Amino acid sequence: MAEPLQVAKHGAELQNDPLLNKGTCFTAEERRLFGLEGLMPPGVGTMEQQVTRVYDNYLRLDDDLQRYLFLTGLRDRNETCFYRVLIDHIVEMAPIVYTPTVGLACQTYSRIYRRPRGVYITPAQRGRIAEVLRQSPNRMCA
Repeated sequence: MAEPLQVAKHGAELQNDPLLNKGTCFTAEERRLFGLEGLMPPGVGTMEQQVTRVYDNYLRLDDDLQRYLFLTGLRDRNETCFYRVLIDHIVEMAPIVYTPTVGLACQTYSRIYRRPRGVYITPAQRGRIAEVLRQSPNRMCA
């Protein structure tokens, strides 16, 4: 079994971190420990239950762009669940999170922009890229 991960975040800060958020998979003990009580529905579920619920909601969507937005929203909330759903349904979902749907998402980006991911670097920041990277909240860039 893997070693427990030491987590310094609590409450909404933990819940809003897609790398650490487990959604309804947080146990009652973890919810007390991390100040999550009252911040999510009271039911505790397994990853399998969460994946099934997500996939059922995915299937209810009408078109590929809506499915793309749904999955990117999931990734922004809970990366573990996102990747589990994607792995379990890779043949079906690869065209949604990659070509051709991501091309349509790029074409309509200004209308569907949700939450920034990554770091945006422009030619205007030439010579200051290290400074821009240090400002990123992303642990990989800081």
